[in-house]
Amino acid sequence: MTDVVLLSFALLAVSLPVYWLLPNPGSTLRPSSDGFIVVLAVLFGTSLVTVFHVEYRRGAFSFSMSEVPLILAAVFAAPGPGMLARLAGSFVALVLVRKPPPYKLFFNLSVFTFEISIVYAITRMMFGDGEDSDTVLVAGAAGATLIATIVGSVAISVAISRFEGDTIRRVGDELKSAWVLLVNTATAGVILGLALVAPLLAFLAIIPTAALWVLIRRHGEIAQELRDLDEIHGFAGRIGQSLDLTDISRIAVLEAARLLRADVAILRIGSSSPGAQQFSSGPLPQHLSADVEALWTHLGTETETRLIESSELLLAQSAEADSLPELIISPINDGSGLIGMLLIAGPGGVRRHFDDNEVSHLKNLSEQLASSLRKGLLHRQMEFEARHDNLTGLPNRAAFESLGKQWTSKPAGDINRYLLMLDLDRFKEVNDTLGHHAGDDLLIEFSRRIAADIGSDDVLARLAGDEFAILAYCADDESAFDLAQRCIDNASRPVVLDGLSVVVTASVGITALLSTDVDAVAPMRRADIAMYNAKSHYVGIEVYHEALDRRAPARLSMLGDLRQAIEFEHLGVEFQPKIDLATGMIMGAEALVRWTHPVRGIVPPTDFVRVAEETGLIKQLTDLMLARGLSTLREFENKGYHLGMSVNLSTHDLVDVKLPARVSAHLEENGVDPGALTLEITESSLLIDGPRARATIDELHAMGVRLSIDDFGTGYSSLSYLRRLPVRELKIDQSFVTNMLVDDQDMVIVRSTIDLGHNLGLEVVAEGVESDEVLARLRSFGCDVAQGYCVSRPLTAERFLAWLSSTAHPARRLDPAHPEAWVAGGLDD
Repeated sequence: MTDVVLLSFALLAVSLPVYWLLPNPGSTLRPSSDGFIVVLAVLFGTSLVTVFHVEYRRGAFSFSMSEVPLILAAVFAAPGPGMLARLAGSFVALVLVRKPPPYKLFFNLSVFTFEISIVYAITRMMFGDGEDSDTVLVAGAAGATLIATIVGSVAISVAISRFEGDTIRRVGDELKSAWVLLVNTATAGVILGLALVAPLLAFLAIIPTAALWVLIRRHGEIAQELRDLDEIHGFAGRIGQSLDLTDISRIAVLEAARLLRADVAILRIGSSSPGAQQFSSGPLPQHLSADVEALWTHLGTETETRLIESSELLLAQSAEADSLPELIISPINDGSGLIGMLLIAGPGGVRRHFDDNEVSHLKNLSEQLASSLRKGLLHRQMEFEARHDNLTGLPNRAAFESLGKQWTSKPAGDINRYLLMLDLDRFKEVNDTLGHHAGDDLLIEFSRRIAADIGSDDVLARLAGDEFAILAYCADDESAFDLAQRCIDNASRPVVLDGLSVVVTASVGITALLSTDVDAVAPMRRADIAMYNAKSHYVGIEVYHEALDRRAPARLSMLGDLRQAIEFEHLGVEFQPKIDLATGMIMGAEALVRWTHPVRGIVPPTDFVRVAEETGLIKQLTDLMLARGLSTLREFENKGYHLGMSVNLSTHDLVDVKLPARVSAHLEENGVDPGALTLEITESSLLIDGPRARATIDELHAMGVRLSIDDFGTGYSSLSYLRRLPVRELKIDQSFVTNMLVDDQDMVIVRSTIDLGHNLGLEVVAEGVESDEVLARLRSFGCDVAQGYCVSRPLTAERFLAWLSSTAHPARRLDPAHPEAWVAGGLDD
């Protein structure tokens, strides 16, 4: 506004000196009547009232008769009265009809003063004495009028550009449209020529000129409507070039504002809540932007495209109805539901009001926009679903890897960045026991807790199953460890599922993002290795270090070799004798798996059994041990020895509902009495899915299979729970037995365990017996059975048979005199 006022003063500063310097300012170039000044003022006012604009985009080509009174004033009026007629007629027309704001009125009057000053200056310099011929006078006056109107148009363009910008483009467009001014000036020159011949001819020329004016105006209106329709019908093609909702919306508001020549177009997608998306073609008008949410609340229920009167928009107490913009609102509906609202505000260009054409056009645009927006919404939904987990709404692995790549590609700044891998422990048991719907509820609750506990700039993702990952900003390793601990604490808080309070734990691996990381793949691998180590060693949290990485490839290689060893039966089985301490008789053996790798050499069972448990190979490994152990037991009986056989079970075996059927199949295949088989289960495995483990134990007991609690004393089982289990045997862990003679506490534990087992009606077995002194002490404590190097090392089946025939320890053998009976000692083979 300030720039326009300054430009107005500049135009006046040029115009007034020109007026005072004119030659013969009190005379006319051709004589006229006294009332001509009044007629001239009326003509100037009428030219403003009847001006016709052909609008294209936000520009307008003006067809006006202002050149007629301007050229007549240059010839038939003195400069002073002519300027007075120009300003008086224009002022009345502007104030009564257009009602512009004061600064715009001042600017228009300054332009009119400038134009008429230029006309007088040129004509008076060319025809100061007025003695030239009429033909020369018409040509000169027309030229002066053309120059003045062009300069005036350029000034108007400069003023408009102060609001809309791009001054050079606007002035260039105005100069390109100068042919319109040339047509107008030529028409004015014809009328001037007729007036110089005879005033009556000029008067008679009004009728054909008015008719021509009507034809031109109507033709212009039709041509403009056709251009508008053509532009509007191409709207769908322009907005449909992209499937991105943001691109569609931005193009839509820009095109809507351009096509309808509005000050601003606003697109609202979604409800009237603050969370809805809003796109605008430009800055909102002041009083509209003051309370735009109230506007959408007021208009959000509209079902038809309609013009909104400014009286409806008294959104702020300080706003006057006249100061608010005129609006057209149009709902966007594709038949399947309301998508949003399209609104245009403030008629742009030369208009002051919207009309029915704009309402119809906006409705047309909204109908075209509906299908594109729906496609954009579907595309956004598909993209979201492709990059987010459907259950929790968190980013999935693909999105997390993409975010990780962004994190590694930007500078870290003063704070360190970490990647945490989280995995829930015992999640499978929740699914198997309570169903997948309960597992889903657990994952949702866990993700909600973690999301609420991380920083606003941190990223939480669900990678797969019960595996989550976090990209976090942390000050140091200790802060990252604290974050991991909070995650574990969140996981361990009880969750109510189907009316039951369930507690799970989590394992977390931590790694720092390094400057050498180019994407998320390497840090995810490091964090995964750390998490696996935390899970396998039951430590909860593990920070990555290189020693863990060196073991990871070996583990992967071991997995492949172990699979082949099981498949092709390259694993060996050895049998360690068990002795009855009361009678000194060999009463059975425990089957122990052995693996001699062609490259690795002897692989400890603790290494490869854990790999089998974590990779699902434990089922095949257990079946192999049952098959080999029971077939060897069958061989022992065929040789005349009546022994028992013990086979270890994994925790994963115990929760397998098909385990009893598998055991039964192996017993039947080898023709072994179920009472000769003892299945050893660890004390800690009883804590994993107690109901399912109990069901499996009960079914095995019903088959007649003996059950033993292995490694007793290292777990945390409840004695009352053990009392209710149908087990027949307790095995004292060898860590207590080995040092019982040198460690009084171990001695107390062993003796107490023996007493406890007997009080529960169980047989007690001590493993790890390495010396005769330990064996004698166990016998004095009343221990029932012992096994260890003191009795014999584990032996292959062939060596075990040879040992039985040569050892001083007796074994129950078939009595030749009574084939149905077994006796101690026996015959030579």
